[in-house]
Amino acid sequence: MPIRTLGGLVLFLSLLAFWTTPHNTSAQDKTEPKAEPKKVAAPYATAPDKPLDPKEEVVNEADNHTQYRVEFNGIKGDRVPAYLYVPKNKDGRLKDCPAILLQYGSGGNKKTNYIVEIGKLFVGRGYVVITIDSPNQGERKGKDKKANDILGLLGTEMVMHYCGDYSRAVDYLAARPEVNKDRLGYVGLSWGAITGITYVAYDQRIKAMGSMVGGGNFLGLYTKKEAEKAATEGSKSSDPVHHVARIAPRPLLFINVTKDQLILKSWAESLHKHAGAGSKVVWHDTDHYFKTVDRTVVCNSVIDFMDKELAVKANGKK
Repeated sequence: MPIRTLGGLVLFLSLLAFWTTPHNTSAQDKTEPKAEPKKVAAPYATAPDKPLDPKEEVVNEADNHTQYRVEFNGIKGDRVPAYLYVPKNKDGRLKDCPAILLQYGSGGNKKTNYIVEIGKLFVGRGYVVITIDSPNQGERKGKDKKANDILGLLGTEMVMHYCGDYSRAVDYLAARPEVNKDRLGYVGLSWGAITGITYVAYDQRIKAMGSMVGGGNFLGLYTKKEAEKAATEGSKSSDPVHHVARIAPRPLLFINVTKDQLILKSWAESLHKHAGAGSKVVWHDTDHYFKTVDRTVVCNSVIDFMDKELAVKANGKK
């Protein structure tokens, strides 16, 4: 899950963080009671009442799904291209489907091989899936190279632009006839996890989140008390450690790795520490790209998590 632009930052900030000894694959749940942060407005713009003006074209007809290239109006008025995967059954399209916004690491886009593979895993198990080209990525890539360096990516304006477009993507998903709008989830890998934390924290439509190889508290300057205070006050910081507590009590699964070349263990653990009740942490003994394990198995464990958390109960409600 490439996030190459963080490489230089790792070299610099590794002097500020103590990399503790990796441990084997393990899981832990955070179920202790914790007061929910007071509700505040999202630090990013939303526009649920503005027209999306969506356009769709079929890219591929597979046995179990249809893949579309779609586009719609983004939070700043420009067009947001995306890939949409819609499952089929013998009678055509399914109904009442759960849906996932699936986002990739830095340097990726909707066509990146691994994100397409993961999207197909989800759609094969009955999910509607959308992956957008984020600002300055894919078809939206501009001439401003600084926008994609580490300072540009971590800048508050850029992160909030990402989040605003995620919100518009969920506006689009929720309006689709196949989708049960009470069964919406978010899965992000690397940079998609880092930005997704801030987005999901303020969008209650997202009922569960999977964060894969993400982290927070990147400069190592925030104490737990400061981070919790920032979350309570609705900090506008771009660092997800300020926002992750707001996801509680919604289910949040963290997947992190012990040999991550890009996300320091201390960054991952800082995010885990500041998450609220309902979060679960799973460590895998591999690297950022899951090279020494079967990535399909790891991704299917995330889908299993979503199956459980987005399940429809006997009364027909989530």
